[in-house]
Parts: sequence; C-alpha cells; structure tokens
Amino acid sequence: MQRKRTFFILGLICAIFLINVCIISRRDLSITTVSYYDPAENMPLLLLGSFRGIAVDFLWARAIARHEEKKYYELLTINNLISKLQPNFPAVWIFQAWNMAYNIAHDWDAPQNKWKWIRAGLNFAKKGALKNPRSGDLFFELGYMYLHLFDQRFFKFAEYYREQLKKEDKEDNYEASLYWLRKSLSNHLKLYNTLAVERTICHALSRASTCAEKEGNFDKALAYVELAIREWEVYRTNHPEDTLIHVNDFINNLEERKVFLQNVIKMERRKI
Repeated sequence: MQRKRTFFILGLICAIFLINVCIISRRDLSITTVSYYDPAENMPLLLLGSFRGIAVDFLWARAIARHEEKKYYELLTINNLISKLQPNFPAVWIFQAWNMAYNIAHDWDAPQNKWKWIRAGLNFAKKGALKNPRSGDLFFELGYMYLHLFDQRFFKFAEYYREQLKKEDKEDNYEASLYWLRKSLSNHLKLYNTLAVERTICHALSRASTCAEKEGNFDKALAYVELAIREWEVYRTNHPEDTLIHVNDFINNLEERKVFLQNVIKMERRKI
C-alpha cells in the first residue's frame, strides 16, 4: 500500500511537471521568439506551477522589508530567487542590478571591492536583457548605469571603474551607455518617455567628449562633440515644447568646445 502511494505521488509530480513544461513553453512563445532560457534555471517555475504567484508575492514582501531594513545581502538572495520565478518581469532585474551596483557596492571602502559589485550589477542587468529582449525600460536603466556609475563628479573611483571595465570586459562605458540608450528607443518603454531617453543620449555624448578630452584623445572628443550637437539640434526640432532645459545654451557651449578642440588638433598636427 505504501509503495503504491509513493508511486502515485511520484507519478502526480511528474504529470504536474510535464503539464507546466507545456504551459510555460506556450506562454513564452507568445511573449517573444528571441529569448534566452536555461533549463536548470527554469526548474522552480516548472515545479511550483500555479503556486508560483503565491511564492513570488511572499518573496516580494520580504524583499521590500529587507530593503527598508538595509539588509542588502539578504535582499540579494531574495531577488535572485524572484528573478528565477519571474524571469520576464524587468523590474526584478532592474531592482537587483541597482541593489548590487549601488547599495552593496556602497558598503565597501576599497575600490576593488566596490567595482566587483558594480560589475556584478551590470552583468545581472545584461542577463535580464537577454531574457527580456523588448524591455525598453531595462535597456534604459542599463544605459543610465553605464553613464552614471562612471561619472567622476559623483564617484571618486569612477576613473578606476572605467579602466577595469576596459581591461576585464573590453568595453568603453560611454559606448556601452549609448548602445543601450539607443536600443531602449527602439523597444517598448513603460516607465520612461522618449523625450527623457533622447535627452540622456545628448548628455551621454557630451560627457563622453569631456572624458576623451581629459584622456588626451582630442579627435575622439571632437567626434563626440559633433554628434552631441547634431543630437541636440534634432531634439530641439522634435521637442519644442520642452522648456525645462535650455537647449540653445547646450548647443552654444558645444559649438565653443568644437572650435576649441579643432584648434587643439591643428596645433598638435603642426608639432608633428
């Protein structure tokens, strides 16, 4: 009798597993045809079945409590579980990426340790982007992180982060920022409007120019300035209703920097 009951339970579990495989595969195909799925990571989805929603609600409640208590390492574990249960929910990936790159990184003093968590946050967001290939909001957050976390005006180790990114991932943070920001414009945005994204692209180009100039790459700085001018001009044409910022002032300042960089490049070439 006991053996029959055991076989019945095992058979029931297998049946539930197979049914959920079918349900999830059909659901995922209806959402997107270009997405990355790891069978091992999807195991919790398959086993929990219809109880997944209850588990997610419970974990979200705990995540909010841990965030308010500033228990970021416990939050890390909870958010990782949520990301496995809700892989197609961009807010999970955004929340966890920011938790690692800002909250946990802030707890460390050494730049090496800060960078470890910043890089982990960026990579986590990129993993989420693979699973949510049409999320403009997630792409925007990634682009903004690549811009903001490497800004020396806000982070004293930003220069170190930039060098480590080049060394470890062979990436330029400004190029990465522009890539994800532009990608967000061509996908579905819920939390942000196109005006905010386009404005951020303009600022990213300007910051990239300043950084290139500081590093002594004047040709690259000039190329970024010219791109920034064009972007701001397009922005001014497309959004004449935006009176919160002085677009003309930005363009005039960039024009002055363009002339300055052109003169510097001429002087450098004369020396050669």
